[in-house]
Amino acid sequence: MFLFMSDTQADPLTGDYGAFGALLTRAVADRRPELLLLGGDTVNDGADEDEWRAFWDAAGMALDGLAVAAAAGNHDNKALLANQFTLPDAAPERPGEGWFYSFDMKGVHFVILDSNIMGAANEADIAWLEADLSGEAAAAADWRIAVCHHPFLTVINSPKDEARAQTMRDSFLPLLVEYGVDLLLTGHQHNYARSLPMNAGGDAAIRSDTVDAGSLGSAFVQLMAASGGKASYTHDDRPYLARTAEAPNYLALLAEGDSLSVTAYSADGGVIDSFTLIAAAP
Repeated sequence: MFLFMSDTQADPLTGDYGAFGALLTRAVADRRPELLLLGGDTVNDGADEDEWRAFWDAAGMALDGLAVAAAAGNHDNKALLANQFTLPDAAPERPGEGWFYSFDMKGVHFVILDSNIMGAANEADIAWLEADLSGEAAAAADWRIAVCHHPFLTVINSPKDEARAQTMRDSFLPLLVEYGVDLLLTGHQHNYARSLPMNAGGDAAIRSDTVDAGSLGSAFVQLMAASGGKASYTHDDRPYLARTAEAPNYLALLAEGDSLSVTAYSADGGVIDSFTLIAAAP
């Protein structure tokens, strides 16, 4: 079992991490995960050590002994972020120079991307992603999951976010599709949002809520979560959205051979959304 949380930062007016702490404590107790994936903006000011202390006061013992794979958000200080958690062994050795890394667990190949710099479409970053996804570990995995902070498919109107998303769709999305990435986990826009299966051009590949990897062909699903006390944003109409919710939430993912089950939970443990990917027949 893996959990995904993003934008775990406090209410910026109060600095209170209590809502996140309660969500985290309940999620870990209820789901008993082996790994927590963080989608960025873990705190409001990643360079403020007082904020990190407030974060840990709220988290309590919930993260003790739990492996954490963190993507860097626009509020994060990467050097301090790297020192907060027990990251997988493949975490970056030089965290201040871009966070692109991958690791494998329970049949899943995880690719962590630094969307803070993906808007520049640096050739070195694109080459790194292709080398990773074309490698033996990714090819041998039952499932491939990418994680980054900024969405490839926006859910609110933000010219800055859409400009970045367009660049990522142009430069990085074709590789995710070509090499069979099944899920893209994101945050930043403070919603729960699940896309319809999308193709390399960012268009809905299948106009249906049925998510069967055996029938998707070259397509992937983007999921957005927001797990902290910062207010949700009101999403706009998007033709590629299958499910949305404006409430603190987190994802639980369970990989079991040819199936990958995903459930989105609200802070009180209620189910917001759920679906299962079934792997294509060999």
